[in-house]
Amino acid sequence: MSDASIEIQDLKVRSQYRVLQDFVDFNQNQFRRGELLTFVESNFIPYHGGYTVVFQEKTLYLQEEVNSDILSSLGDYLRLAVE
Repeated sequence: MSDASIEIQDLKVRSQYRVLQDFVDFNQNQFRRGELLTFVESNFIPYHGGYTVVFQEKTLYLQEEVNSDILSSLGDYLRLAVE
């Protein structure tokens, strides 16, 4: 699987992911290139059409329409830090 094809459901619990480029989520939380994030869980919120991705360090909120660029190419933003 190439990094560009990573989807939220591919994230592995307790695995660390490195932020590859700066971005801002739906709630205006900033994610900075080089940050390490340890994945805990994710949830889909159908009413809002979005995802809550919980890392130990912070939570990522992505809405399907507003953040479609991030959702469609998550591997451009996050990469498994250690394989």
